[in-house]
Amino acid sequence: MGLCLGTASADTIARYDCTIVGTMGLEPIGDRPGHMLVSFQYSCIGTDGLMKGATYTANVASEWENQKGRYLYGAGIHRSTDGYAVAVLSEGTGSVVMKDGTPAISEATGKVVFRLASGRFAELAGRTVNFTARLVGPGHLVYELAD
Repeated sequence: MGLCLGTASADTIARYDCTIVGTMGLEPIGDRPGHMLVSFQYSCIGTDGLMKGATYTANVASEWENQKGRYLYGAGIHRSTDGYAVAVLSEGTGSVVMKDGTPAISEATGKVVFRLASGRFAELAGRTVNFTARLVGPGHLVYELAD
């Protein structure tokens, strides 16, 4: 069953334009080369779908083995004048393509569960949806939620 989403495609719940807040934590775990913990906060503005105009703030941490990552935790709050929603990561993986020693393409995919949803987001309560996140520039990413 699709949501009423305006100009978004039938399965898009949200598209956010996001900025990493502060410094991304890149911490070598120390047990082998290329094994690290990556953590950061990000803040977003909804540009499409049910979440258009909403703000989203989140924290994530992931374990990386060179250019492959596995998300360990993530949670965020979607806020609007007429609704709230809290989403928690249930699974996620990531990959990075390097160019000249810096990340050229970075993408993460997985699933989040809406633990709380009210107001215009109420229909999301209890639902599990897919996410994608793509690094589109230094400290800038696009985050999408879809059925």
